[in-house]
Amino acid sequence: MRIISQIVMRNLAMIKTKYIQHIENCNNANLLDFIPWKISNYIVGYVNKNIASKLLSFQSIFHEENNAIHLSSRLKNSQQRTEAVADILETLWAEEICGMKLNENYAVRARIGSPNLMTIDRGASTHLGIITTGFHLNGFLTNKDQLKMWVAKRSATRGTFPGQLDNVVAGGQPSNLTVAENVIKECNEEASIPKDLAQKAYPTGFISYLMEAEGNLRRHVMYVYDLIMPFNFTPRPNDGEVEAFSLMKIEEIIKIVVSSPDTFKFNCNLVIIDFLIRHGLIQNEDPDYFKIVNGLRSPLS
Repeated sequence: MRIISQIVMRNLAMIKTKYIQHIENCNNANLLDFIPWKISNYIVGYVNKNIASKLLSFQSIFHEENNAIHLSSRLKNSQQRTEAVADILETLWAEEICGMKLNENYAVRARIGSPNLMTIDRGASTHLGIITTGFHLNGFLTNKDQLKMWVAKRSATRGTFPGQLDNVVAGGQPSNLTVAENVIKECNEEASIPKDLAQKAYPTGFISYLMEAEGNLRRHVMYVYDLIMPFNFTPRPNDGEVEAFSLMKIEEIIKIVVSSPDTFKFNCNLVIIDFLIRHGLIQNEDPDYFKIVNGLRSPLS
């Protein structure tokens, strides 16, 4: 779907693009700075030296071999692994290590599409460097040549990125739901979007990045969805995670992404850049075009 007006393109030509900076900010990690941890000789995560030493202090559960941390082979199945590591995480959380417990389980696996080897609490996912997934939804509408997008403002009381702008709906991917089920759930919880409308959201691909965050490793995949919003529908906050929603012209959003890099939550910039590429608002005349497009899908290992 391509929606380009001459007015929009003239306005864009006046903006010096800095999209590549967002790509680089989200891909600032070097795996060589981290220690791999394995289950059955499959790398499932990467940890820093401090976390590694803490895990290795639980000698019946973790051991070091060939410059990697291994989960004990006596833990034969997902349930046993999950329970053993959960007990360790409770100890680390009590010591204010490994983030904080969020009571949402994430799958632990060697790669996307491979079997789940265990689950861990979402709060420890970055500290243990596992592959995490989630979705981001672009809610937009068009009126002749004008393209507009609904933007969420995160609640000022949220523990992460309070007050920053966000895509209209987004959510981490729990282990007990499909992505499509999660889209419907989060649409209702975050934006009061009813099921019959949320079901019209369609997948457009994914974005992946490899990011160092406060000494830990974020290996993340965002499944991207588009939803053409009705003109007579306004999203409403529901679960308290969003403070307000605004309908913004695409030119306004572009100016924010380019000139105010911290206004949107960091990875939302990538979702918007992907949207702009797909709608012809970033074109191959941009000198960084190849780096931008290629950088949106970084390898995770």
